[in-house]
Amino acid sequence: MTVEPLPALQRARKLRKPLLLAAAALAVVAWLTLVVLPAGAATTLLSQGRPATASSTENIAFPASAAVDGDPGTRWSSAFSDPQWIQVDLGGTAAISQVVLQWETAAGRSFQIQTSPDGTNWTNIYSTTTGAGGTQTLDITGSGRYVRMYGTARTTAYGYSLWEFQVYGTIGGTGPTGTPTTGPPPTTPAGGCGTTNAALYGSATASSAENDGSGAFAAIDDNTGTRWSSLFSDPQWIQVDLGASLPVCQVKLQWEAAYATAFQVQLSANASSWNTVYSTSTGTGGNQTITVSGTARYVRMYGTARATAYGYSLWEFGVYTVGGVVATPTPTPTQPAPGNCPWVNSAAATATKVSQLLGQMTLQQKTMLLHGTNPTQTYIGEVVGIPSLCIPTINFQDGPSGVGDGLGGVTQMPDGVVTAATFDSAYAQLYGQTIGAEFAGKGVNVALGPTINMIRDPRWGRSFETYGEDPYLSGQMAAADVRGIQSQGVMAQVKHAAAYNIEQPAGTIIVDRRTLQEIYLPAFQTAITQGNAASVMCGYSNVNNVPACQNPQLLNIPLYQQAGFTGFVGSDWGGAHSTVESANAGMTMEMPGGYYYADFLAQAVQNGQVSQATVDTMVTRVLTKMFDFGMFNKAPSGSATATVTTYAHTQVAIQGAEEGTVLLKNTGVLPLSATSGSSIAVIGVDAGAATQTIGGGSGTVTSSGTTWPITGIQNRVAGTGVTVTYNEGTDQAAAANLARTSTVAIVFASDNYGHEEGDNTSLNLPNNQDALISAVAAANPRTIVVLNNNAAILMPWLNQVAAVFEGFYDGQGWGKAIAALLFGDVNPSGHLPLSFPASLSAMPTSTTAQWPGTNGQVQYSEGLKMGYRWYDANNVAPLFPFGFGLSYTTFGFSNLHVGAVSGNTVTVTATVTNTGSRAGAAVAQLYAGHPAADGEPPHQLQGFQRVSLSPGASATVTFTLPMRAFAHWDTASDAWVATAGSYPILVGDSSRNLPLTGTATVPATVTVPLH
Repeated sequence: MTVEPLPALQRARKLRKPLLLAAAALAVVAWLTLVVLPAGAATTLLSQGRPATASSTENIAFPASAAVDGDPGTRWSSAFSDPQWIQVDLGGTAAISQVVLQWETAAGRSFQIQTSPDGTNWTNIYSTTTGAGGTQTLDITGSGRYVRMYGTARTTAYGYSLWEFQVYGTIGGTGPTGTPTTGPPPTTPAGGCGTTNAALYGSATASSAENDGSGAFAAIDDNTGTRWSSLFSDPQWIQVDLGASLPVCQVKLQWEAAYATAFQVQLSANASSWNTVYSTSTGTGGNQTITVSGTARYVRMYGTARATAYGYSLWEFGVYTVGGVVATPTPTPTQPAPGNCPWVNSAAATATKVSQLLGQMTLQQKTMLLHGTNPTQTYIGEVVGIPSLCIPTINFQDGPSGVGDGLGGVTQMPDGVVTAATFDSAYAQLYGQTIGAEFAGKGVNVALGPTINMIRDPRWGRSFETYGEDPYLSGQMAAADVRGIQSQGVMAQVKHAAAYNIEQPAGTIIVDRRTLQEIYLPAFQTAITQGNAASVMCGYSNVNNVPACQNPQLLNIPLYQQAGFTGFVGSDWGGAHSTVESANAGMTMEMPGGYYYADFLAQAVQNGQVSQATVDTMVTRVLTKMFDFGMFNKAPSGSATATVTTYAHTQVAIQGAEEGTVLLKNTGVLPLSATSGSSIAVIGVDAGAATQTIGGGSGTVTSSGTTWPITGIQNRVAGTGVTVTYNEGTDQAAAANLARTSTVAIVFASDNYGHEEGDNTSLNLPNNQDALISAVAAANPRTIVVLNNNAAILMPWLNQVAAVFEGFYDGQGWGKAIAALLFGDVNPSGHLPLSFPASLSAMPTSTTAQWPGTNGQVQYSEGLKMGYRWYDANNVAPLFPFGFGLSYTTFGFSNLHVGAVSGNTVTVTATVTNTGSRAGAAVAQLYAGHPAADGEPPHQLQGFQRVSLSPGASATVTFTLPMRAFAHWDTASDAWVATAGSYPILVGDSSRNLPLTGTATVPATVTVPLH
């Protein structure tokens, strides 16, 4: 799907400032080089070494970064379809003067060169339909931070392929209207002291830390709710590595109560020899802005006397530079893999190397590669290497919302439901890149995630990990997340195949084959066919009386045979229950130990129950991915103890919380205004230190510094004359009294339900929070409720309150994000990835037989009518429908056009218009129906597109529907079939608001292959 702004109408502007070097910081351990162009500098190559992304890659060997690495022997290659694009982030607005394209044989015949200030809204500055390949030097004029080649027609049957994509110009040019422009971060002109905190793009170390929660990074994380604190002695220091030698002009110290009375600010080129540029023995704490002068890579505060008996404590340590320059990271060079085996550091084809290695392995060595070692030394799972064969150890660690299992120094990202609520696959890929970089920095080879099971019932304890109730949405978000993770050299293991939707079932899952194929398997297949997932995890579920990890209907048939999977299937921890059945059904690897797949597997081969060919296939699948991900061509890197979170990563977390929080109700009280003299009552334990930002179990990620909602709100109104008062809400009467005397009341509430191994019996808020909300609303009709939930909840107080936000579990940046949303700094744009029921009796799984089951069975008797399909088929009104989400502006839909079948696809276009007074992002959703004889639900999601628009602006959204969008699983032929006939096409912004309707016609019945 593509977005094409209408030429006669105003272009949209992105709602929030672009992420500051977010993609660039994804190389966690990096060499850094300074890019500084003085005023009047000549045209310069700006793209080399900058962050590059693409619409797709043919495989992991041809990433977007290969086109900006300065090496004409490496290339980016796309998938074999149109359109495709590659874009580079220049790090700041630049005046573009030239673009050089060094095409491989697979070139673009028709393509555009486009620029953008934000990576969302694009301007064509060059276009051709007669591209001839070779090396093209294009002298062009334009301005933007992002530059991309957007290809619409290829010269060959293959994808687009570029050896190099070079952009020349100067940073800090002028825009199309001649207005001076500067890309983020904001700076002052060269020669003045900039306003960008260069420390945010560096790293920090200290002489000591009071505890694990007060490390040096806390002073450079742009979060005034976290701090570095030292031991209680003198001297102590904290230093920032700026990443390159920079012209330092100012240092800002935000002291906690434990400040320094005597300290120096010192500069160094090498962190060994220090030059003091400021000294005092009369420090008074508070916020200190110190003017300094010098050029240095390292800046430190060296304290010699304390004001208190405690240590030194800084909320933030800011460093500012002349011209606002910062260092930009370049990837750390990899070292060759150790060992002298012929398949190590070899340029031979993967299949050749696998064959060489496999031929040298004994049966015992083969089985060693097919199970973990328990207990492990460092990670949650390890497959121990075989040094005699130069086979390295494979390290596994939990996701899916970041690096889990208690490792510190990581970013706690929003959960899967939040990511799904963005309806933004580009964000999902950035999310994957971010956590992938952190997994890599921690030395992890296989990230256990994403979780892509369906939310069949919102009482499921692990709902928060997933992408909601729709297989198409889940598949698209999963594929993007996987592409992002794997772009960082880390394998993704999507989980849990399949029909795993309850923690405490009464027994086996009873589900028909068609429902499995249409509802519970497609997301896994999409993660494989579109995301090229390296691995799949089989789950704990028992489906039709067969455990998942030995069930060919969940593994061999849908993954390997239908989807063409070439990776390996690992068991969930303790999820294996057999040797022979599991090996023959497609399970490759037993985790975390080797009970079934060690001696028992060798015995099964020797007695003929498992063939040698089957074991060789299993080993080949593991080795292939190890070779594909460079494990035999580069030395192991990263460390479980490394600090891998960065400022840029925390900005990605905040972006997800902003885009994925859903506005469910607003009677006009929002957005808030910071009017002097007004007062805000912030109520609820979820607004403070107990704020629920992540779920429990293996999905838990340790925060490197959570911003509480109360802190975010206080920071937002600081200096405006607005009074903010906090009440935990444990005394209902006191909370109501505070609300009564305040201009507006905001109640923060959480279900505290989401947890592995446990389901919920209720969808009501616990701990009398429903009563608290009702009492506060009775005291102040201008009451806003902000929720953090595992999934859907009931809202008995909905008619009493003025507004409701649903945040799910939004990660460590939640406080900043919700403050921005409440005050309209960011326009709400999230949409629900699951239906919210009006009651427990009015949902698809309302009977005990369906949930949690009876007599040893859980009946999936709703069949295809899961989630919104059931509500629509039975004409039951949910509390809030799938896809629903409000904004501070309004959008209209028009001009639907449905094309004829061409090349096994149908193209649908529609116009989206911002009919309101604020800039905002719409999510256009396309649903398709079926001929009645197909026996399908009324309509199902088959496309979505997020588009940002200024007031009055319009854009054309394009959906390219493959024949799979019109197919159903035919039980007679055991295949996907698209029946000849008419298919309703509906477009709107939720499953219950679809103002545009049309018809697609499939002229003849066809069998549709999956890949």
